[in-house]
Amino acid sequence: MQTTCACHPLTMENRASAAIIVRLTGEYRVPHDLILTILTVMLGATALVAICHRLGLSSIVGYLATGLLLGPYLLGILHESETIHWLAELGVVLLMFTIGLEFSLPRLLASRQLVLGLGGAQVATVTLLFGAALAVAFGIDWSLAIILGGAFAMSSTAVSLKQLGEQNELATTHGRVSTAILLFQDLAAVPFLVLLPLLGEQAGGIGHVLLFTLMKAAVVFVLLAWTGRSLLPRVLHWVAESHSLELFMLTVLAMALTAASVSMLAGLSATLGAFMAGMMLGETHFRHQIEADIRPFRDLMLGIFFISIGMQLDPAVLYQQLIPILLVIISLTLIKGLVMWLLIRGFGYQKSIAARSAIVLAQGGEFGLLLVSQVISIRSDEAGLLQPVLAGLIISMLLAPLLLRNNETLANFLMHSGDKDDAKNAIDNGAQGDDDFRDHVVILGYGRLGRGIARVLIENNIETLAIDSDPRLVRELRLQGEPVLFGDASNPGLLQQARIDQARAAAITFDDFEHARRVIAQIRRFNEQLPVMLSHPADHDDCEIGDDNVIVFDSEMESALMFARQLLVVAGVETSAADLAVNSVRSHDYSELRGVGDED
Repeated sequence: MQTTCACHPLTMENRASAAIIVRLTGEYRVPHDLILTILTVMLGATALVAICHRLGLSSIVGYLATGLLLGPYLLGILHESETIHWLAELGVVLLMFTIGLEFSLPRLLASRQLVLGLGGAQVATVTLLFGAALAVAFGIDWSLAIILGGAFAMSSTAVSLKQLGEQNELATTHGRVSTAILLFQDLAAVPFLVLLPLLGEQAGGIGHVLLFTLMKAAVVFVLLAWTGRSLLPRVLHWVAESHSLELFMLTVLAMALTAASVSMLAGLSATLGAFMAGMMLGETHFRHQIEADIRPFRDLMLGIFFISIGMQLDPAVLYQQLIPILLVIISLTLIKGLVMWLLIRGFGYQKSIAARSAIVLAQGGEFGLLLVSQVISIRSDEAGLLQPVLAGLIISMLLAPLLLRNNETLANFLMHSGDKDDAKNAIDNGAQGDDDFRDHVVILGYGRLGRGIARVLIENNIETLAIDSDPRLVRELRLQGEPVLFGDASNPGLLQQARIDQARAAAITFDDFEHARRVIAQIRRFNEQLPVMLSHPADHDDCEIGDDNVIVFDSEMESALMFARQLLVVAGVETSAADLAVNSVRSHDYSELRGVGDED
């Protein structure tokens, strides 16, 4: 018996196609070295960041240590490449975008004395003081001296605010003062980054280049401001109505990168455009959702940026130029701290508050590292000066958590006073900002049920903060002055914005039970004991949560009981008797009504 084979002989065309495929696959080899490099970086960063967390240090320190350890000066696993450079640049762009989100013109003007006055005085004084000292001591040109002075003026927003938040000191007076100065420092980083291209110019042409740069910056500012106010909110509103988180995130990233590209095409820094785009979107009610969505991606890219900074640090500098490095650290902690203490005192604050604020900010910062690393790439001939500055900035950031943790003790020691009155006065009794909620109730889902709950709570002097994913509803309610955030309630960043860790209770009012499970799981990351009330029909087996602090409120049954009570009253039954009848059903755990119709 003869069988036929389904495999036909190759035609000339098939042989040619097969030959091409074999050739291509033969030439294309999986880049095992690249995969191993990425794996090594991931494992190294994971281990070192975990160690830093155990020691109470910032993640930034772990990333810097990863770059130092794996970089060309030690193990030699990582080398400078265009990929690392552009990923690091993307991290900085996203950082400036999120800073723009937090920058609100109305809020800035409301606290202009603290932010613009004190923050501006700190940046200007430290920049000029250190810039002049560097110009005189090393004979460098004024443009380089000013940018390096600006690097000394910057403090670490990531380290300071994270540590103050963990110590519950953000709402204190020294916390507010420190936050205001950090905000202005972040804003001041933009013009410093814009001025970086001037380092490559000859002294005679700097004036014309500076004027032309400022004119281009003004044009880009006006263009992005007009686009941001007239177009971006409409586009985001249209996208948000699709209820697609992926599309929303993609649109936001496209907006940030488009603005950065426009700025680059104008010959300016990409960070300026990203900052402008963030500032425009920060005026919309999408701000919190955008910040929550983009934060993980931003943090990952920033991790690569800090790894690239660590790669630039030559460990040999630590012993070859130990004295210059110590001078940089002393300048950042003592001289910069003293200047800030004098300025804060000049604005009328008490000695201990001024001292605590100065201690909080007496270190280098992310933008200082960015400025110095950019200068190294532009002016490699100044490496003898820049390497000790870079090392000093990094070491000061390593010391910062220790200073922050003991800022009160150090302030009392320096002021030769253990007076507790200052500590009491350090608590801020002023009006809190829109984001400063504490001991409130978070309502997740702000439909009719959510708004009804809020009304009752407010009448009993309990603050509420709501989250809802309906952009039209959120926009209308925010125009009416109600505290409502737009976004997905299961987003951990958004829950953090809602201060879920400071809340007294949470109420989940939407119908999607699986979504509610995810929300509760995220809530438990921030507050393990928070009472949560969930509105859901309780006559199904799928309503088990397994959490003693979650109360499942049988919305359908309770609605039926209220309807029955009102019907009894209409039928002539006295109110007390109607209440008794309803409570009787409740006391039997709805057993009279449960099970009816379940056979279907």
